[in-house]
Amino acid sequence: MAPTNLTLREYLRVSFDKSGVGKSPSQQHDEMAAGAQQKGWTLHPSPYRDTDRSASRYARKAREGFAELMADLEDGNFDADVLGIWESSRGSRRTGEWIDLIELCADRRVQIWVMTHNRTYDPTNARDRRSLREDASDAEYESDKTSERLRRDVRANAMKGRPHGKHIFGYERVYDQVTRQLVEVVEHPEHGPIVREAARRVLAGETYYAVAKDFNARGIPPRRPSYTERRSVLGWTPPAVKQMLTMPAYAGLRQHQGKVLEDIQTVWPPLIEPDEWHRMQAVMAGRSKQKINSWPAKHLLGGIAVCGVCGAGTRIGKQNAGRPGNDKETGERLPQQHYNTYICQGAPGKTGFHVAMKEDHLDLLVTEVVMARIQRPDFLARVGQENGGIDEERAALLEEIRHHREWLEEVRTEAEKRRNLSALFDQESRVAPKIEAAQKRLNSLAATDPLIIELAGADDVEARWAEFSLVHKRQVIRLLVVPRIHTVAHDWKGRRGINRDRVQFTWK
Repeated sequence: MAPTNLTLREYLRVSFDKSGVGKSPSQQHDEMAAGAQQKGWTLHPSPYRDTDRSASRYARKAREGFAELMADLEDGNFDADVLGIWESSRGSRRTGEWIDLIELCADRRVQIWVMTHNRTYDPTNARDRRSLREDASDAEYESDKTSERLRRDVRANAMKGRPHGKHIFGYERVYDQVTRQLVEVVEHPEHGPIVREAARRVLAGETYYAVAKDFNARGIPPRRPSYTERRSVLGWTPPAVKQMLTMPAYAGLRQHQGKVLEDIQTVWPPLIEPDEWHRMQAVMAGRSKQKINSWPAKHLLGGIAVCGVCGAGTRIGKQNAGRPGNDKETGERLPQQHYNTYICQGAPGKTGFHVAMKEDHLDLLVTEVVMARIQRPDFLARVGQENGGIDEERAALLEEIRHHREWLEEVRTEAEKRRNLSALFDQESRVAPKIEAAQKRLNSLAATDPLIIELAGADDVEARWAEFSLVHKRQVIRLLVVPRIHTVAHDWKGRRGINRDRVQFTWK
């Protein structure tokens, strides 16, 4: 009989599922919690979670939860006896990545429970290891077949001038009531004129901000009002106006893999004449080349941190620091003291703001989190993870560096015991160049800004960070993360100090 006094820790993942029939992380959790209770297992309170994250080699977004799982297993911080996943493909659709997970679980004596199999696998058992590897190979094969089929279908649609993907604002699609096949794409009676008006006004010299402000003042719903609650609150924004007008579809042009297919006749009518659309692109490109925001930065996170309610950027505001009181010697009234806050700037044409947080608190919190992220051993291997073809080389380089450093540590210990430093100096002179070469190659594989590579490769990351200018610090933060400030929870009101739970970090 299987032991019952075990602790289960879950890895919950789901890719984007348009049909709505896939198991969400919450559904997976509920079913696994019930299964664990039946087995008499204790459920770990902190599962690993990745929502809207693909596990295939075609994925464009990093899986933060999976990276944390691997790091905890590597560092011995998994803190459980069993890793629970809903089905094998939820773990990974990359054979190499899955094998790495199996190896780590075997090293740490962690079993793997696949709930849909109703079976617990022992990674140290040869037969169980083979079953897990076969599952990974099958999942990767299915992922490759799906990707190939989708690419063929997308290209075929492009060559026929047919739409692909989401509905385009300004148009509506007409489907056969029986077969549900697309019949035609026509101009939307309400949204089409909005697109035409925005194009006409931008060509006439109006700013994106002015157009967005006017649309909000007139109560015109944003392009995707039902996409998220945040979009409905935010309304029209300057980037939304600009992005809309750069879409070739409005000129009756089909785009495929980033290239406009000029010779393909589309099945939808243009809302903007092609010549006018091309002229508008030249106008907008000229605006982008204008020198804007050239004044020196004064605050670390102004315009970088965003409101967690509406998604708008933040600006610096001032808050009174209590009653000023009187001078003890003269009795004169002291001047009012203030402190800076990051405050939600709201949407164009709309009044009010949603959140504010003390500047010193948010600066300290974001700096701590960014420093911790950059100093993780696997940081350069994980950043820019969309280049899936070099993941294995990154992992091999990290392993090589780890072995070199472990060897030097063993030599140091032995040299100290024997009081023989010559052996240590000899090995350091031989091994240090190997570590340096591997580190340089690892840096070159990191798909990120050279400034981040320089910082991550520093001997003392925090000391190097202190030497950075404010402009460079802002650049690093902007490239890595979006801090989202949320409202103060009811149980925090009246308390002082840094409220860490208010800030959510979205890593890029």
